[in-house]
Amino acid sequence: MLELYHSGLTTCSKQVRHCLREKGLKYESRFVELWRYENLNPEYLKLNPNGVVPTLVHDGVPIINSFCINEYIDDAFPEPPLRPANLVERARMRYWAWTADEVHLSLARLTHTRMLKALLDDLSPAEQDFMLAHTPVPEKRERWHRLAHGGYTPEQLEAALGNVVFVFGRMEEELAARGPWLAGATYSLGDINMLAIVHRISELYPEKLDRKLLPRMMDWWDRSNSRPAVKAVYSEGPEVPKRPKKKSVSGITEYHLP
Repeated sequence: MLELYHSGLTTCSKQVRHCLREKGLKYESRFVELWRYENLNPEYLKLNPNGVVPTLVHDGVPIINSFCINEYIDDAFPEPPLRPANLVERARMRYWAWTADEVHLSLARLTHTRMLKALLDDLSPAEQDFMLAHTPVPEKRERWHRLAHGGYTPEQLEAALGNVVFVFGRMEEELAARGPWLAGATYSLGDINMLAIVHRISELYPEKLDRKLLPRMMDWWDRSNSRPAVKAVYSEGPEVPKRPKKKSVSGITEYHLP
C-alpha cells in the first residue's frame, strides 16, 4: 500500500505527486494541512522527524525527502522507467535531480519572502513562538526566525535568485547540447524534479522565464506542461484543497503556508 503525505502544490509535494502520476500508481492521498500545523503534529513527526512534506509510506515504512522518494519509487516500481538505461544519461539524470534538491534552498528563501512573510507578520508573538518552538530542523527554524524579525536583505534575495537563474542557464546549455530532455533522449526524474523549481519561479518571477534568453528551456517547459501527469498535478483538484480563510482554533491562528 502506498500513502503520500503532502501539501498539494508545495514544490517538493509536486515532485513526488508528479512521479507517482507518471508511473500510473494508485496511492492514498493524505493532505497535510500546514495551516493547522499538522506537519508539526507528534504523529506526523514520527513519520518525518524533519516536520516537512512530503512523506511516502510504503507498506508501513516511511520514506522522506522528495529526491530520495522519487528514486525509491523508481526502484520499487520500475515500469515505466524514469531513469535512463544508458549510464551516462543516468548520471545526468541524477545531476539534475540533485541540482533541484540543492537549488531548492535558494528557492525556499524566495518563496518564504514572497509568499509567507506577510502571513508570518500577521501572527501574534505567541503564535510566532509556537512556530519556532515546534520546528525541529535548525535551518528551517532560523529561516522562520529571520522572516519574523525583518526578513532577508535585498542583497540576500538577489543572491538567491541569482543561484536559480544560473541553474536555468545551465539547463539551456544542456538542452542545447543533448536534449530534448535534461538527461538526453530520455524523460526522467531530472525533468520531474526541475519542473517544480521552474514552476515556482513562474509564480514568483515570471519575467525570468524569458523565451529570447532561454529558448530551449522554454521549449522544454512547454513540452513538460503538455504531459497528462503534469496537467493533473499542477492544478487544483481533489488533492489540492482551496485555501481556507484565516481563522483561529484553540488560540492558534491557522494559515495556509504555500
